Amino acid sequence: MNEAGRDRERLYALLPAIFRSRDALQGAPLRALLGVMGEELLAIEEDIARLYDGWFIETCPEWLIPYIGDLAGARALLPVDPQIASQRAYVANSLAYRRRKGSAAMVEQLARDVTGWPARAVELFQGLSTTQFFNHLRPGNVRTPDLRQADALERLNGPFETTARAADVRHADSGRGRHGLSSLGIFLWRLEALPVVKAPAAPAGEGEPGAEPGCFRFSVLGNDAPLFNSPRSEEDMAHLAEELHVPGRLRRRPLHEELEARRAAMVRGATPEEAWFASPAVIEVYADGRLLPPEQLLVCDLSTWAHPPTSKRYPDGRGGEVEMAIAVGVDPVLGRLAFPRERERPLPRTVHVSWYQGFSSGVGGGFYERQATFGPGTVYGVAVAPGPGQHPSLVAAMEQWALDGWPEAAIEILDSERHDAPPLIVPPGKRLEIRGANVQRPTLRAPADGWAVTLGERAALTFNGLLVAGGRVDVAPGDGAAMRLVHATLVPGHSLDPAGAPEADGPSLVASGGKIGFSLTVTSSITGPLWLQPASDLRLEHSVVDGLGGEGIRGDARGTAIGSLAVESCTVLGGAQAEVLELASDSVFTGAVQVVQQQRGCARFCALPPGSRTPKRFRCQPDLARDATAQEQAELGRRVRPFFTSERYGHPGYCQLRADTAEALRRNASDGGEPGVFHHLQQPQRETNLRTTLGDYLRFGLEAGIFYVS
Repeated sequence: MNEAGRDRERLYALLPAIFRSRDALQGAPLRALLGVMGEELLAIEEDIARLYDGWFIETCPEWLIPYIGDLAGARALLPVDPQIASQRAYVANSLAYRRRKGSAAMVEQLARDVTGWPARAVELFQGLSTTQFFNHLRPGNVRTPDLRQADALERLNGPFETTARAADVRHADSGRGRHGLSSLGIFLWRLEALPVVKAPAAPAGEGEPGAEPGCFRFSVLGNDAPLFNSPRSEEDMAHLAEELHVPGRLRRRPLHEELEARRAAMVRGATPEEAWFASPAVIEVYADGRLLPPEQLLVCDLSTWAHPPTSKRYPDGRGGEVEMAIAVGVDPVLGRLAFPRERERPLPRTVHVSWYQGFSSGVGGGFYERQATFGPGTVYGVAVAPGPGQHPSLVAAMEQWALDGWPEAAIEILDSERHDAPPLIVPPGKRLEIRGANVQRPTLRAPADGWAVTLGERAALTFNGLLVAGGRVDVAPGDGAAMRLVHATLVPGHSLDPAGAPEADGPSLVASGGKIGFSLTVTSSITGPLWLQPASDLRLEHSVVDGLGGEGIRGDARGTAIGSLAVESCTVLGGAQAEVLELASDSVFTGAVQVVQQQRGCARFCALPPGSRTPKRFRCQPDLARDATAQEQAELGRRVRPFFTSERYGHPGYCQLRADTAEALRRNASDGGEPGVFHHLQQPQRETNLRTTLGDYLRFGLEAGIFYVS
């Protein structure tokens, strides 16, 4: 009997044994009656427990938080998705804010609680190179920086800067001035540090200057990519955040100094201090499946692919020296690895790495939770090193599925290795899902001349959690066929060169063949240009379509349009051509949108460049100045347009709207937030909440400036 069954039997168990025996002889009617009463007793106890939890901010349901906040005198804030930034910590710490009102640590905690972003508060006026009072000397505030302090120079213009500055007369709360006499800076990190877990490293390309066997890159696509820090939690509200506590880019010097101190301490027999390489370490390297200990890593500059030494010597404190082995050199700034050149030590056959990459959110293929998106069907496991009941390749899994004949199946890739993408044929009327296992991101290598995918009549195919690189996907659909991309990435440009630039400008997916009724749905994914046959239906949700400087969505033949288009909370880098625009909402287009039938559908709360021909529009930018003169409209079009941190896939700030984008566009979404693929992050609302609450807790005479580090 399970626990719930035992709870229902509690009342019956209280009866004397003689009554239970007589009840059993009569068919247990009393047991059944007390069982029903026991269920009601459980419901009452659960309701009492919920009411009790509602008394406390730590355990109350989300809807009750504003009511408790009202009792505590916490200012009401704009509603934000609790999964993005809950107000629970803000309300819970309200009294603590008042006790520490005006201090930098309190403002930092407030910013973190209200926005959900990692934050650091800096009293910028403390860093001014002003004449000092003898009773309050600040020895670090010298007018001329010490050029021998390389670590301090690396931190210039950032939140951890220690160099003194001349006074800035501009106001900090405008976002322009920083080092004023009354300035307090609040630095926020919008990018997340997303984990990459035991993924294969990419060998350096042949013919690359300086690259030799034993040289690798962290990125599976073979491009340079900066490594990010996984932020550690602070234990005390009175503590100001340091580099270790924020998801910033890793620097070489702090990691190098920690590993040098670690090796020196181990030689002396002392316990090394751990920060960046405390479990879990920010960087882990696996050679032939074996995790290399941190003391065998050497952090260095690999911009010229310099191979590290095989060992280094350290004093043992007794007049001698001990040699410590070096297994690999790591460059966290460029995302490179290099193994020592030594004839006696063979190079590893396989290299895997765990690290953290910077990105705005979990869009595209990645190592995050996707269990809720999995479809039904018989599961066929695939792995490079298959276990019992698993298959060594996609081909073997497809053959087994064909033998079994199941109408609905899922081929699940259980690891994050590279797999070859074979030709796919989904028989008529059947449904197939090819997906990465939960919290995995397998890479499928498409042929350079295209990955042939054939869909039978009314067949359905889903890509879930995949990273497809190397070539485009060529789909030959039958009548009524459907295809879905869920948390997938079809690499824009097919692959990236070492500098991160796309190596091609062709489409990521082409659907052609003259059939009717083909539909493509793209959800939380990243793709290059999409070329679909004229009768196709395309639906985009929370995704990026990168036109690579051209049109992002068009027909399979030049100058043609797709059938029907629906776009919701997406960023399209380029234009689009469609017969019908069913709906465009909370989205950003950087190229002109051309729609043939303008009597159907609508566009609302979008960024549509001048020259777009669409159905009826509602609050789209820059259309709000239609009555202005042509010159004024042209000026508005230049000013009210999206500016991105980066438009190149693989960059941490890919498709992130910059903070200096016009407010008319940054807050043009239906909920007052920013349109585009990261609309769900509700960043303008979180910033507004912070500005609203700052006035209640700032010290008199101070003004706070909000500065985005990432």
